[in-house]
Amino acid sequence: MAEAGPGERAAPEVRGVAGYESPYPYLDRLQPKMEERLARRVPATGRFCGFCYARLRAEDAVCPFCGTATAARPPVDEIPQEVLRLYLQKQKTEARWVHGGAFFGLILASALFLWMVIWGPGILGHPALAFGVLLLGGYVLAQLFGTFIGAQIGYRRGARRRDEAWAAFLAQREGSAGPGGERSGAG
Repeated sequence: MAEAGPGERAAPEVRGVAGYESPYPYLDRLQPKMEERLARRVPATGRFCGFCYARLRAEDAVCPFCGTATAARPPVDEIPQEVLRLYLQKQKTEARWVHGGAFFGLILASALFLWMVIWGPGILGHPALAFGVLLLGGYVLAQLFGTFIGAQIGYRRGARRRDEAWAAFLAQREGSAGPGGERSGAG
């Protein structure tokens, strides 16, 4: 990588996914696992890390996700609903941005189609060309605004909200910890 000369500014280094670096990197690795649990593809009960609620194998003495020793924080039998909700919130935020961006791209392609059919001069006004623009343009614009732009914005916002909710959960859990580090009441 070339160094910036005098008077030049180096390009900022992009860190994390979509330009967002989580203060809790284990949450990003746990997201797909929690989405499996939310979709009910894995059993609801089992042996879970007492800190991050990752599923543990019987022989695990240290959580493979957050590095917490089971001796320091005993495993639990079930993931709290509050924790599952924060992963669901991220998933829904991302989905809203992706779907919203894709619909925006389709609406834009539809508007271009209508413009071509109604006001398009010469060959641009031919319905066959306009229909081709609707199909191909709709696909390309939906991908551009949904998959590329919307997914990145949705990821950043969803991950930031998830991380804020996790920080609040940790503060509440540590403030109201009962015997064994488990929460003593629902909040």
